[in-house]
Amino acid sequence: MGYLWIVAAASAAFFQALRYASLKELNKHLSPAVTGYTRILFALPLLLFHLAVVLHVTGQPLPHLSPWFLAMTGLGALGQFLGTVLMVRLFQIGNFAVGTMLAKADAVMTAIIGSLLFSEHISGAGWFAILVTVAGVMIVSTGRLPSGSLFTGGTSLASLAFGPSTRLGLTIAFVNAVSYLLIREAMLTLQISQGVSATVAAATAGTVLTALSAAFLGAWLLVMERPGLWLIRHHVGLGCFIGVASALGTLLWFLATALTNAAYVAAVAQVQIVFALAISHYWFRESIRAIELAGIALILVGVLLFRFV
Repeated sequence: MGYLWIVAAASAAFFQALRYASLKELNKHLSPAVTGYTRILFALPLLLFHLAVVLHVTGQPLPHLSPWFLAMTGLGALGQFLGTVLMVRLFQIGNFAVGTMLAKADAVMTAIIGSLLFSEHISGAGWFAILVTVAGVMIVSTGRLPSGSLFTGGTSLASLAFGPSTRLGLTIAFVNAVSYLLIREAMLTLQISQGVSATVAAATAGTVLTALSAAFLGAWLLVMERPGLWLIRHHVGLGCFIGVASALGTLLWFLATALTNAAYVAAVAQVQIVFALAISHYWFRESIRAIELAGIALILVGVLLFRFV
């Protein structure tokens, strides 16, 4: 059971990669915001059903949703929504390559913020495993970039270091890190104060956060993209597939986070980029470069190192 969280986090990464590949297909027909809302909309019924099954099987009642728990999950949902909006903005501006790479450093930021402000305790071996994993992700990300994309348009080193894409990338990493930590604290609230199991805490928090995300994003889309919402009905089949992948990814991520440090989960979940490359190769017929294979090897080494933390 001690390494169950590694299996759960890696499995969550697989379903997230599958979800993103499907969202890439759906985004051909819907706007980015409506595409993102589709995965929430179709995942929520499955999460509600899973929560009911878990409560029935374990014989435990629905945990009391205290104001503190709702505040933590609400802020976590808001953070995930903000991170999605900022990522869309990042792809709309020029020279986003560095920003995208920095956004993938959220595992390191989760460890730093969690150690300073939250109840995260990161061992020396844990720090090493995190850094190895993130280094692998950076190498793969570099391999994904078109040649010379970091310095297109005569970009100076100063503007590259302090430009809008860099600031956005760091902001996304920060927002995602805080969101992970808030979710972890919300589940710890249920486990410590009410004595619920990790399975029940994960199912409850995942369902509540998804419901709050549906409310936040749904209200925003009703104001900003009401016509786009009605287009979802033309893509129910793909939406159902995305919903299943999203629900499984959410459940496994929350289970892993209920069992160990959010920073460890975020680092192991970086294996998602390995699954994404495999899906891109077999689904979209995209080639994999030698530098990307080197990065994949480093990511896998980093994941294996978490057996010793």
